[in-house]
Amino acid sequence: MLKDKLLRPIDPSNDHTPWLWIGTWSMGGEGFGSHDERESLRVLTAAVENNIRHFDTAGFYARGMSEMLLQQIMKSDRPELFISSKGGLVREGRKIKHCASPDGLERQLFESLDRMKTDYLDLYQLHWPDPEVPLDESIDALKTFQRQGLVRFWGVGNLTEQQVSDTLSEERNIPHQVHFNPVRRNHRVLIAGRDRCINCIISPLEQGLLGSGKSSAGISGIGKKDVRNRNPCFSDPAAMKWTSRLDELIRQYALTKISIILMWTCSRPHVHAIIPGPRKIAQLDELLAFKADAEINDLVSSEEDTAILSDEKVRNIVPEVIWQHLERGIETTRQDKDRNLYPQISQTKTQNE
Repeated sequence: MLKDKLLRPIDPSNDHTPWLWIGTWSMGGEGFGSHDERESLRVLTAAVENNIRHFDTAGFYARGMSEMLLQQIMKSDRPELFISSKGGLVREGRKIKHCASPDGLERQLFESLDRMKTDYLDLYQLHWPDPEVPLDESIDALKTFQRQGLVRFWGVGNLTEQQVSDTLSEERNIPHQVHFNPVRRNHRVLIAGRDRCINCIISPLEQGLLGSGKSSAGISGIGKKDVRNRNPCFSDPAAMKWTSRLDELIRQYALTKISIILMWTCSRPHVHAIIPGPRKIAQLDELLAFKADAEINDLVSSEEDTAILSDEKVRNIVPEVIWQHLERGIETTRQDKDRNLYPQISQTKTQNE
């Protein structure tokens, strides 16, 4: 993959897979069913022991608890870790609201720095555009934080194709978190950001729907208070039919489901990083198996390629019938109109400016 699409920590000596990040949303203990903080900490520790150095979080996640958990692995070797967080979403009681004014982002940044006990972040991103604040104003605030030395890089998240084209027209290689996987395809957003952005894929396993655990059963596999009840894919008959067929095909070939899905995703053009969110050791082990598959089979693309993994080499491993199933996707593949992982977000600004 192109070198300028890779983000690295200050000390990159042990950063062997800069395209594989660990997301921490589900680790904070809120919204994803039963939770074991010690297990989540073991996941983070084991990830570092296996030379994963990139970790993504947000002050919004579990009211700051995910950041506080992450801080426990940051006590030593801070320069070896690439820590990214996000601002622009806040909680008011049971409501989630946008808060991406310059003052609001500054306050959230300092709260994140305090929770993680660090004087800088490697990356700070706008979590979502705020409908009450011009996008340029939010981005200008992020650039100010960079000039002040509070963040090494700034980035954005969940922009539309038009917002990428208009707002980032003069930028190059800006980290952009994009929701993309076999059942949530935003190819147009990836293409719009091919030069302007470093496309970092969030929810590559669709919050576990494309995984191997209980949540792969859809709505019947999660509790009533689980945040994933708001994810339309979990109750979409077409999506469930598609995943069921994928399971059948994979069983026939005795392949690892996680590896197959992530291989396909990482071989798509203009995908530059993936951010799965394991919270159990077994889930991390599946990611490490995928990482090993990519290394053993020499799947990582050349420096001239636009994707993480070589499309040609991945296709030589994945059976054609499975590849075609992944390529077709579901009959009503969800595009930008149905991209919101947080449909309960209030469209009003918080009273803090």
